[in-house]
Amino acid sequence: MDGTADPGRVFRDAELAKRLAPSETFGKGAKGGRVHEGDFNTGPRDLDWDECETEEGVEPFDGYMRELGTYRGASARQVVVKWTKPEDKTDPDVGPEFEVTQSLISMPDKDAKRYLEFQRNIYSYCAEVAYDTDSGIAVDHNEVERLEGVGDGALLESTAVTGDDGIESEYDSPKHYTVEVRVGGVILSVGSHPDKDKVIAWAALLARGVGKDLYGTA
Repeated sequence: MDGTADPGRVFRDAELAKRLAPSETFGKGAKGGRVHEGDFNTGPRDLDWDECETEEGVEPFDGYMRELGTYRGASARQVVVKWTKPEDKTDPDVGPEFEVTQSLISMPDKDAKRYLEFQRNIYSYCAEVAYDTDSGIAVDHNEVERLEGVGDGALLESTAVTGDDGIESEYDSPKHYTVEVRVGGVILSVGSHPDKDKVIAWAALLARGVGKDLYGTA
């Protein structure tokens, strides 16, 4: 955030877990679940773009996915949930008021820069992703833009869901936003949530904490 971070410095899972934002950061009544450490890219395809339509073997998408799958790093992740009423937790027909995931990943600075750029490339390449649901075909509409003034580099990502014919349906959703930020060699992510301003504010607070507590920057 001030250009003085050691570009080769990396952090352990436990160090990252301590720097996740407190649950109250996300609002009164929000409760954080279990912190998952060290699960970044641990699966053979720990990625979210399996339904992105592209001809098999066509670059650049396949190249993006192959390289993204090779990244390794310490990590910590937590889902924060807020329920409108306590009794909603036990009602299978009622979902939470909101659910936000925050995560931190540590890798060398040059890898973090490239990783964030790959995220931008994939959101741009997979602007529309169609997939089957129980009710028919749904389409994810993805957008990404650079976000200035947060960390050393940041992306504002959004996804909205519609039916394939554009007609309102039961699986439609408004835009949900995620912010990914690089602070030195740490990639932090907060989302997804329908309030863009809140997501940006949460990411900025998390970025400030990472810079101050891990790198000792203002």
